[in-house]
Amino acid sequence: MDHTDLSKKIVTFKKVIALEEVEEVPAIPSVSGWVARFSGVPLKELLFSPEAFVKAQINAQKEIGYDALFAYLDALYIPEAFGCPLVFRSSGADVSSMEIKNEADVRALPKVDIRKDGRLPIILNVAEQLVRFPEREVPVLGLVEGPFTTSSRILGAEKMMRGLIKDSPMVEGMIDKVGYLLSDFGHALTEIGMDGLIIADPVSSSTMISPKIYRQFVLPHLQRLIKGLEIPVILHVCGNTEPILNLIAETGARILSLDQCMDLTLAKETVAGRCGIGGNVDPMVLLFGTPEDVKRETLRSLKQGGKNGFILMAGCAVPPGTPMKNLKTMIEVARCPS
Repeated sequence: MDHTDLSKKIVTFKKVIALEEVEEVPAIPSVSGWVARFSGVPLKELLFSPEAFVKAQINAQKEIGYDALFAYLDALYIPEAFGCPLVFRSSGADVSSMEIKNEADVRALPKVDIRKDGRLPIILNVAEQLVRFPEREVPVLGLVEGPFTTSSRILGAEKMMRGLIKDSPMVEGMIDKVGYLLSDFGHALTEIGMDGLIIADPVSSSTMISPKIYRQFVLPHLQRLIKGLEIPVILHVCGNTEPILNLIAETGARILSLDQCMDLTLAKETVAGRCGIGGNVDPMVLLFGTPEDVKRETLRSLKQGGKNGFILMAGCAVPPGTPMKNLKTMIEVARCPS
């Protein structure tokens, strides 16, 4: 692979995606909520101002030193584009589900225009600014939630889970619609020049659904989506994923980002040769621990993850209240594990 004219950190990211050994493991914690608070800009303003959005991401990356720029602050913009109302609470933003009763209601949903609807144009604008940033030395990553999780937000979690058994055509139809939109959006990100796409799929966790449900309702849709994208995918699934690790490895994702409850050594052995691993520093240690606690936890992840096909990440999103010194400790340990 020709890496001419690429920065060292972007080259390292591409090598990890290719499951090659690297000298320095990239550290890419998911810090969207943390960045929003760090910026000092009210969330309502930040989410709708590409300029403030871009400035917040660049400033946070420079301050902490992690190995990516993120073209997202949340993953709610996909269900929002379908018509889910965006709600602001003291804890942050969320979306309300839509009034969808059956398969006919799903079919009646209008086609989403990624250039016009909701905040999708803002996200594309931010992605383009970050990719074109003259001083950029790190990969730019996007984020969406998977078809299954996004459908759960649109339908509502309870209706989604009931529908898996009682109205599978409604659920399948919703997942299909979401998948087509994610494909369109992913291709737009690829054209901009993004280096990778994180797909978060927490509702597909084994703590939520069985391996049988995963194989029927999650796997084929992720396979179709990821196969059609010309951009490396990092797939994050929360909770205990041991029962479905082999299924997740069949999605086509290049990196599986795993929860802090998972043994990275075992996971890496299970998926060997098919994809790499990301994880899995405990977010609660980052939030409540001392720098020494963070150092121990980071070293554990680095030891289990190894030097090839591994990205140091948090087990889930970094909590907004995480002390800056703890985040910096995580990055410093990644730079110099000894």
